[in-house]
Amino acid sequence: MKNYSNVVIRIIYIWILYIVYKYSLDIFVIGISFTAKLIFTSIFITAYIFDLLDFIEQKFRLRHIIYFFCIDLFYAMIFYSLLRTIGMFITFGILFFSQIFLKWLIQQFVVKRFNVILYGYTVNNAKIVTSLIENIQYKYVGFTCNKKREEERYLGDINNLEKIVQENNVDKIIITVDKLSDEELDVLINFKINGTEIISYKVFNEQLDQKIDIEHIDKLWLLESLGFEILHNTTKQKIKRLFDVSLSISMLILTSPIFVITALIIKLTSKGPIFFKQKRLGLKNVEFEIIKFRSMKIHDQKEYSKYTDENDPRVTKFGKFIRKTRIDELPQLICILKGEMSFVGPRPEWNELCYEYMKTIPHYNLRHLVKPGVTGWAQVMYPYGLSIEDAYKKLEYDLYYMKYQDIMLDLKIVFRTIKIVIFAKGL
Repeated sequence: MKNYSNVVIRIIYIWILYIVYKYSLDIFVIGISFTAKLIFTSIFITAYIFDLLDFIEQKFRLRHIIYFFCIDLFYAMIFYSLLRTIGMFITFGILFFSQIFLKWLIQQFVVKRFNVILYGYTVNNAKIVTSLIENIQYKYVGFTCNKKREEERYLGDINNLEKIVQENNVDKIIITVDKLSDEELDVLINFKINGTEIISYKVFNEQLDQKIDIEHIDKLWLLESLGFEILHNTTKQKIKRLFDVSLSISMLILTSPIFVITALIIKLTSKGPIFFKQKRLGLKNVEFEIIKFRSMKIHDQKEYSKYTDENDPRVTKFGKFIRKTRIDELPQLICILKGEMSFVGPRPEWNELCYEYMKTIPHYNLRHLVKPGVTGWAQVMYPYGLSIEDAYKKLEYDLYYMKYQDIMLDLKIVFRTIKIVIFAKGL
């Protein structure tokens, strides 16, 4: 429901701003041309890439105002270079203030806020409360449990739960304890029947943090957990494959000049082959050879760490650039066309590292139930990993992706990857 609400709000938001933009052009520039429409469309594609069209998950921050200003100024200058009229800057100034005001208005008066209480008193409470406070959708009311507590925001025990729910207009109750007595279950089931949403902290954290806590996974969870349609829905698999092939062919055509230039610079600036090839673990633990533009000097792998850090002496000067901009990943489009990889999926790891992780990280093997990807949910949500602990954290995001994968999530990952490339945040 949350995703559909966001889509509806976006459509209304863009429609209102288009009216403002059109009338501003009519007044200050005289008329709206095809170029003007194209620039308006480009503004909101750029805004989507920078997560500026999210009204539900994100609170409005100062950085969003800065992003809006930079985007609008950039396109105003492009339009000015075509029309040479100062009216363009007036139009984009009006659009900028309209974007800011309208987004603030939507988040203040349109986005529904859910009153939430916690049931239970455990070490999980502090983390959940922090997540609730940071999210625009939720208002933390307090907590209740089966024993009286002398704590701030304590609302009462389970005997007063009905009164607490009514007085605070509670929409959700988050269960923060792992086990409940029969009495507690009877009381909470009654609230669920009457329409109050009851949710465990495990599921809530999964929804809010957009990752799956590995500590919560056991054989029963694997058996009962919903989702993971990517594993068995053949229609979705065919759509994903069509998406992969179409996007890969398009990118190979568009980036062919970059391919040629990069290959020449690598050949001229450092000794060794143009491409770097390495065994990686893919679908169903089958090894395949990944192809990347070589960004390192030729070296003995046994003498160096298996991880690459930010100031790694093995990386060439040009190698630093292509790693930051992700140009080194472009040859993997060939792996996609061969069917060894997908455009979006868990990042394929060096096979030697994978075998280590399988021994030390619980359920690590699950990520190999789908094709690896050039980019993935873990890559856009978590910084570059330099340890087993980082691999553990990334697995949590990979499992979330596998559980909730659909074409919209794939597109979201692609757009976030574009933002990473623009800001050269790669390693």
